[in-house]
Amino acid sequence: MKTTNYSPLNYDKVKGMWLSQFDLGRVYFSDGKQRDKAEFTALMEQILDNCVELGVNTVFVQIRPNGDSMYPSKVYPASKYVVGAYGNKHEYDPFGIIVDLAHARKLSVQAWINPMRLMLKSEITSVEKDYRVAEWYNGEFKGRYVLEYENGCFLNPAYAEARQLVIDGVAEICELYDVDGVHMDDYFYPTMNSEFDAEAYEKFGEGKELGDFRRNNLNILVSGIYETVKKANSKVLFGISPAGRIREVYSEQYADIYTWCANEGYIDYILPQVYFGMEHSSAAVPVCTKWWADAVTCPKVKLFVGFTLSKALAGAKGMEDQWAATPESKREWINNRDVMKRSIEHVRDKVAKCEGVVFFCYTYFFNPVTGEEIPELNEEKEKFLPVYKALWS
Repeated sequence: MKTTNYSPLNYDKVKGMWLSQFDLGRVYFSDGKQRDKAEFTALMEQILDNCVELGVNTVFVQIRPNGDSMYPSKVYPASKYVVGAYGNKHEYDPFGIIVDLAHARKLSVQAWINPMRLMLKSEITSVEKDYRVAEWYNGEFKGRYVLEYENGCFLNPAYAEARQLVIDGVAEICELYDVDGVHMDDYFYPTMNSEFDAEAYEKFGEGKELGDFRRNNLNILVSGIYETVKKANSKVLFGISPAGRIREVYSEQYADIYTWCANEGYIDYILPQVYFGMEHSSAAVPVCTKWWADAVTCPKVKLFVGFTLSKALAGAKGMEDQWAATPESKREWINNRDVMKRSIEHVRDKVAKCEGVVFFCYTYFFNPVTGEEIPELNEEKEKFLPVYKALWS
């Protein structure tokens, strides 16, 4: 329930957990329908209690994964992860419950959106026609406001109308809920292919190089979201979580992170996904975190670091890291059970600008429905959790 003059709950030092659609999909939906409200509430209480026990003080709750909405929205259609399929309606508001339960546990709530990525081409035709994404796709603005790439659909941020849809969605979140922040994920431009947005580039490019054109479009979108969030409540945060390889994010996804991290008016925090381990041949934690620490030059922008246990789980099962280049780095997570411990110690001891550590995602700690721990990760967790819990204490 939205309250008057809400004072956001945000911590100087963040210990966070991403709660994704992969974590909550089975919690939202069961037996062909939205899960019983009482059952959903009980499961969310268990999830949030477990987060508190882990030492978490901030949850990043995904509410817009594919141009849809985990809450009843006038701007975006109900998400298939909650109601089962596009075209169905919410029976109740699950995100409102999450916000209330989290705040009762002194957990800060960041509302997590993927702004440009929409649903699959095979799904968007099922969206009700009174939503803009369906109206555009089925009408004259397909190929302009809504673009297709492979099997998916994407908003085109070159157009003010497409950017405004994202901004309207953010305004709605801030209007309906006492969120403590709005959080944007790493889905920017899905391809480097110039044909993706050739019409818009010809119309609006004004002689810019394609990369600069696309980065400028995202800069306008990001600054517009920031302004919208601050207009709703100046103390609500807005942050972005890009992929970990900073140069690729800039040159291949066209996210102008150097501008965002060096100037006011774009973001309050940057949260790169440093998912590589300590021995990775080209993007090890010490290397990757230095890239980002060097980029954060605006004193009002905070640096958080995102980690994942996905490679620890794969390593525990004997699977090599396919993205690493050397034999040693490929087997880092197989041969060691303290990679995460050493990674956290590094950002604690060597990255002075780091003011937060966030984990993707809850599923690597507990089964979201049964509450059972993931046994393959017990040894890794036994080593790093004491370090994590003691951060900034």
